[in-house]
Amino acid sequence: MKKALTHTSYFAQKSDINHFQRLEFLGDSVLNLTVSDFLYNKFPFFSEGKLSKLKSTIISQKFLAHIAESISLDKNIIFGKSVDLAKGRGKFSILADCMESCLGAIYLDGGLKPCKKIIIKLISNKNIEFLIDYSIIRNYKTFLQEITQKKFNTLPKYKLSQEDGLDHKKIFFINVIINDNIFGEGIGKSKKEAEQNAAYHALKKMKAI
Repeated sequence: MKKALTHTSYFAQKSDINHFQRLEFLGDSVLNLTVSDFLYNKFPFFSEGKLSKLKSTIISQKFLAHIAESISLDKNIIFGKSVDLAKGRGKFSILADCMESCLGAIYLDGGLKPCKKIIIKLISNKNIEFLIDYSIIRNYKTFLQEITQKKFNTLPKYKLSQEDGLDHKKIFFINVIINDNIFGEGIGKSKKEAEQNAAYHALKKMKAI
């Protein structure tokens, strides 16, 4: 693991066989396979385009760097004098590379199974629903419509069940109905917001997100 955490800047001369970069190459492959497999099974209703977009977000340099910081990996990397993470120069790149090199080292030590377990745990800890919301869907009503058409051959209906408050400050309660069954209730300051929230809860009930 020490090799995986030793950045190239530590060496006076770059060797043809650089352990940090070789482990990074291996870890990158393990990460891609694991994330692809995880997303394929977790989101059976996602199109290839949605899966690809979410995968690219998860394996991005920025996201990997945040994961590395969340487990304090940055405090254990061995640098040369030319590198100072505190100044931020190349920080995301270094942290992401070390994250991948550590996965490569874990793969060499224990194979794919422990790697998959660690990667999935790290993804879950970073709240994958947040990534879905901001990277792909943004419109739960549209996503729910796609699913209900495929699964039930019908479209969801939204029905106002209640509204409270003064005219200038109302709260709306809306149910989303699929085949005469209530799949979710949403609350919002506008009917549009309440419908989006209702669609979100329906998707959660259907385990689509």
